[in-house]
Amino acid sequence: MWSMKFLLAMLLAAGELQQHAGRPVISGNALDVLGLSQPESVRSILLLYTGKSISKSKANELETELKQTPDKIDDRLLLIGYYTANTHYGLDKLRLRAHVLWMIGNHPEHPATAELSLRDLPDDPDGNNQILLLWQHNLESRPDDVAVLKNAEKFLFGKDPAAADRLIHRIAEKEPLNPQWPSELAQLYRMFGIPGEDFKNPTDRALEEYNRVLALTQNPAARRSLSGDMADAAFKIGDFPAAAELARIYLKSSDRPAVQRANTILGRVALRAGDITGAKGYLFNSVDSGAARDIAFSGPILILAKELFDHGEHETVMQYLENCLALWPRGEPILRMWIGEIQAGKTPNFGN
Repeated sequence: MWSMKFLLAMLLAAGELQQHAGRPVISGNALDVLGLSQPESVRSILLLYTGKSISKSKANELETELKQTPDKIDDRLLLIGYYTANTHYGLDKLRLRAHVLWMIGNHPEHPATAELSLRDLPDDPDGNNQILLLWQHNLESRPDDVAVLKNAEKFLFGKDPAAADRLIHRIAEKEPLNPQWPSELAQLYRMFGIPGEDFKNPTDRALEEYNRVLALTQNPAARRSLSGDMADAAFKIGDFPAAAELARIYLKSSDRPAVQRANTILGRVALRAGDITGAKGYLFNSVDSGAARDIAFSGPILILAKELFDHGEHETVMQYLENCLALWPRGEPILRMWIGEIQAGKTPNFGN
């Protein structure tokens, strides 16, 4: 999916994006500049965004046209964009609801129905309940339409994790080689836990999440790196017990970076528990012989070394860098520079 910034840059380069009252306005043939053959998802985003800056008179004109030709999806998306940006109450609020419900009821396969402005109506609980009922109907009436299933999953992801879980598995059965669905399942579990399960022990939960996502992961490379990827994600949200458990699983993987990545995560978890000695051990384990091929290929991972240096473990970090010399010959100049800076009482710039 292209970012809105990229799309607007294309329009600006084509001379189709102008400024009006401090807001970007896309001229009438801007979509033709990008090409009608562009993916419908891209086109939908442009239409919703463009609608934010159309005038009230233009919105009224589109409303009149839709009474004659109700199937003009482009006009409906423009109006949804307009009302989303400009509506707070009254008739316009009902018009927004009507256009959103029309889209979901008549074209649930359309990628626009997965966009945020068609998933939630601001301050309109009745309208949002109608959206839910429509999606339930769509799933019953079009159970094998993958596009409908995908849009429904996006809608249900934050509203009914259990239903989203079931949909992800249904879609993955239809697209077994698509890496999106294991990733989506992992994100669902990370945000909401496993629906219907209540684990008291975070390591038990992490193991169950990993096994469920692994069952959905078909690509061999993705299977090898999965526990490491999930460990990174758990660490980033502060779920340190889960991160450590997943890192231990990853340490047994045949994935090339496993020794470095797993020990780095374990060391960072230890550091946050106040276990300096344990963190130092993991730092040295991250550059043992098992990491030789990875370090020779991509160099050492320095984040744990940096964190230990910040904790005053200068001698430890210097020894770690010296251990890296044998494993990363092409990096010898920068390693020796860092060692020299530490010896001189300076703080090396380890980058990111």
